[in-house]
Amino acid sequence: MRVLVTPLRDRGVALSKEDRRRYPAIRGSVLVNAETCQELGRSSNVAHLVSGMPMEAEPLPPLLDATLAGMANTGFVLSGIEFIDGCAYAQTWWCREA
Repeated sequence: MRVLVTPLRDRGVALSKEDRRRYPAIRGSVLVNAETCQELGRSSNVAHLVSGMPMEAEPLPPLLDATLAGMANTGFVLSGIEFIDGCAYAQTWWCREA
């Protein structure tokens, strides 16, 4: 699904409303699949944001244990865990119509 994605946290810390407004939304496709997750050592729902060609790096780290936290007519919110430099952080993606 093609959407605009805005992360709502930076290394687990919630961004303020002003910071969220200033953050440039990333256009891409959100894909959610059940995968065997190396970091968690088990199966997990993993959300990926794919914005370009297949071999390009993803613009955001994958969202592990991804769950649908809310949904409306124009978008939805996914919550989960992201790993950055080997550390786990809470993360939330606000996804809306592109």
